[in-house]
Amino acid sequence: MSIGWEIGKEAQELDEKSIKERMKIERRSIKRVGFALILYSITIILFYFCL
Repeated sequence: MSIGWEIGKEAQELDEKSIKERMKIERRSIKRVGFALILYSITIILFYFCL
């Protein structure tokens, strides 16, 4: 039951925030996406030149 209460609490906190606050992206998420794009680019370049 505690998991259900935690999810409900998070939902209530999210409801209280404005749309602008909800759309904010954390820096950690941006770094992860950037790192994934760099790895993807390196992989594509390696396959392009090796095959």
